[in-house]
Amino acid sequence: MLTSMFLTNIDQILKSMPHVRGGYYLPLHADHLHHFKGIEEYGSESITLEDRKRFVMAQSERGPGVTAFVDNEPVAMFGCVFLWNGVGEAWSLFSEEARRYPIAMTKGGFAFFDSCEILFNLHRIQITVKCSDERAVRWAKTLRFVEEGRMLAYSADKEDTYIMRRTEWVD
Repeated sequence: MLTSMFLTNIDQILKSMPHVRGGYYLPLHADHLHHFKGIEEYGSESITLEDRKRFVMAQSERGPGVTAFVDNEPVAMFGCVFLWNGVGEAWSLFSEEARRYPIAMTKGGFAFFDSCEILFNLHRIQITVKCSDERAVRWAKTLRFVEEGRMLAYSADKEDTYIMRRTEWVD
């Protein structure tokens, strides 16, 4: 039931994504991972490449996901896993190529997560970000995620992470 709900709304999400010269968005598909150069950076170093791909696809089965393309190459992926009614967990992956387009990627993140909030009636979207990844923490804050706490040794490689959230209320 949940799968059909987010699949019927993916067209609306894609319509809300920003228009970027030389770029476009498609619904996330397993084939995109085969050409995505950012997958090697995803997760712990102890996780195999195939396991990394399985993790991304498992996330994409629990909520909507899109792939950003530049010059017909996948450069970023955005997704939202539905935890329960009204609550989603955001995730994103970026290749080094995507980092050359910070404004476009930020607009894409806003459009994707705003669309998820509206289309799926989410009152909270949360994200975990490694504390040591200052660039990712800054990007999450730019997208209006607020730190709620620090989770010690939370990641697969035992790094501390921040739990951050976007909610309909303002602190």
